[in-house]
Amino acid sequence: MKKLFIFLGFSLVAFALYVTFFAPSSELYSPLSSAPPQENQITGKQEYLILGFAPYWNLKKLSTESLTSITHFAYFHLLLNGDGTVYKKTNRREEDPGFTNYKRLLAGTVSRGDKPLIITVMPESQTALSQSIASSSSREKTINTLLNILSESKAAGINIDYEPLGDISESTKQNFTLFIKELNFKLDKLDKPEILLTISIYGSAGSKPRIWDLKALEPYTNYFVVMSYDYTMPGSSSAGPNSPLRGSGDLFEHDVIKNISEISKLVKSEKILLGIPFYGYQWKTVDASKYSPVESKGSTASLEKIEEMLRDKTLELVWDRNTLTPYGIASESGQISQIYFENATSMKLKLDFVKSTNLGGIAIWALGYEGQNSWVWPVINTLNK
Repeated sequence: MKKLFIFLGFSLVAFALYVTFFAPSSELYSPLSSAPPQENQITGKQEYLILGFAPYWNLKKLSTESLTSITHFAYFHLLLNGDGTVYKKTNRREEDPGFTNYKRLLAGTVSRGDKPLIITVMPESQTALSQSIASSSSREKTINTLLNILSESKAAGINIDYEPLGDISESTKQNFTLFIKELNFKLDKLDKPEILLTISIYGSAGSKPRIWDLKALEPYTNYFVVMSYDYTMPGSSSAGPNSPLRGSGDLFEHDVIKNISEISKLVKSEKILLGIPFYGYQWKTVDASKYSPVESKGSTASLEKIEEMLRDKTLELVWDRNTLTPYGIASESGQISQIYFENATSMKLKLDFVKSTNLGGIAIWALGYEGQNSWVWPVINTLNK
């Protein structure tokens, strides 16, 4: 373990030197340009896992190029009731859209190419989160539901996405660990090739564990999907980066490098999938200054929308060297707005970080948000070249 920490520390130092000398020095950089030059790349192992999350509301937007580029297709999502059963209806008359599109997936009306299928499951509420794992009998019912899902879908794996809001009791944390341990035991008993068991976690899970006892979960988990985005969200008092590679300190509590370093002390680095966002956030701001105070709650902006604004020349692009991410400034009728997102340069730096720190790969949120951007998949494809 000590050797792993030394290796990771060396890798982080090397990467910091890399981004210092080779990150863009120009303030302006267009994400519509070709992918960054291939020289000065940090090279690493090959065959990184590329997990593409496909939300049920984006299934009609999936492109052939996206299905060719990912290694695993993660359907998002099926919800679970507190009793461990699948949440099928939002009311007496209306079926839950996640369940409806899951049935479409099974019927073959949704194309996922030939990629292995991962099914994402979430509790339908915070109450269901705790109830579905609260006792040995409730965990058994939930696990049996998951085994049935795997059987009927012929999926290659399952993604457990239990996202707690606020503080979690120690008993719930322990119950979650037991849930994963018991699920892993049942999966090992299946007479079929290895089923991947992945867990989605917050970027801050290494320092603020909440429901995830990472060290205890590590032996029973194939991959941890680090949701390394939403560092600044709608509702914040100031505009800011969605997925800052660095920059934590006075301005931000967390950044990607800091979070991955913390998580890597608790789980093997090759079990970590770095979250890559295909979206950003837009705010109406007080002025055009970086991290300006905001005048609106903020909203999601997909890469597809950002591309349209750049093509229409309604967005001026600026490079933030503090966080190694771009942001855009727009002005309409005297109202300033800012969008913080990813472009070819920032995304390439994140992929180089994956290689330099020997992570297991990436997890994309989400397929369909990239639109017709010509640079996205060529950049993603550099991961396994």
